[in-house]
Amino acid sequence: MAAAADQGCNDVWSRVVLGEPKLNINEQVLDLQTRIMQQTEALNPPMAVNAPPIATQCFQLSNMFNPQSEDDPAWDQEIRDDVIEECNKHGGVIHIFVDKNSPQGNVYVKCPTIAAAAAAVGALHGRWFAGKMITAAYVPLPTYHNLFPDSMTTAQLLTPARR
Repeated sequence: MAAAADQGCNDVWSRVVLGEPKLNINEQVLDLQTRIMQQTEALNPPMAVNAPPIATQCFQLSNMFNPQSEDDPAWDQEIRDDVIEECNKHGGVIHIFVDKNSPQGNVYVKCPTIAAAAAAVGALHGRWFAGKMITAAYVPLPTYHNLFPDSMTTAQLLTPARR
């Protein structure tokens, strides 16, 4: 393939230098630039710019709360229950952690399956909650287990504490 690229560039260079076929200088430069770009793309196909993230059964929700403005003593339990209720519509939750000290309002969630997590992320990402737009991002399973070692053995679906 590299030989073909070299040959293509040599052909263009020969035409530009030797004047075959007769093109004005602007056409020659444009032809040379076009051929070089085509050969470069053939040798190095462009990568996908917006490749989707790799889904895992764990994800992080951000913008779920502002720890400085929360005044209810059980506010973290309310957030936990709200997230569990929403995720139960999409396959459930087996572990959750509300990071009460997070300035970004982070909640970490582990679902029983990747499909359940993907459905929950799809439903929650970009949604508005308490006047803020939620962002959802997948967390690699080993990273999640390093953060929350107790989550490695959880298998039971969680239910909201309030009923």
